[in-house]
Amino acid sequence: MSKLNNIIKELSNANNRLKEALGLEPTQIHKDATIQRFEFTFELAWKTIQSYNRGQGLECRSPRNCFRTAAELKIIKSPETWFEFLEARNLIAHTYNEKIANEVYKTAARFPNNIDSLLDKIKYSQ
Repeated sequence: MSKLNNIIKELSNANNRLKEALGLEPTQIHKDATIQRFEFTFELAWKTIQSYNRGQGLECRSPRNCFRTAAELKIIKSPETWFEFLEARNLIAHTYNEKIANEVYKTAARFPNNIDSLLDKIKYSQ
């Protein structure tokens, strides 16, 4: 199995775990778990995009650059949406504040559909 196929499988599993967390009652501990799952799903997502881009002969080293390239390749619709996910990941990674955590939780709720779309487009382009 290729590196890209391995990371696609890992991303799909992580996204399912994120969906599972989002399906729970939004208690503080469940929100914390959801945020953690969002964080590792995001990391796998941008690494998947980076690997896909490399497979297309395009190098990208940062999430922002990878998202722009992915939009050009039409595997994501809007890099700006993905920049919002990046910002949310960056906020939670450096500080813990309940107001920020609640905003990240809301952002995380929008992430699984974007991952599903990304995975579909990558799978159909192979």
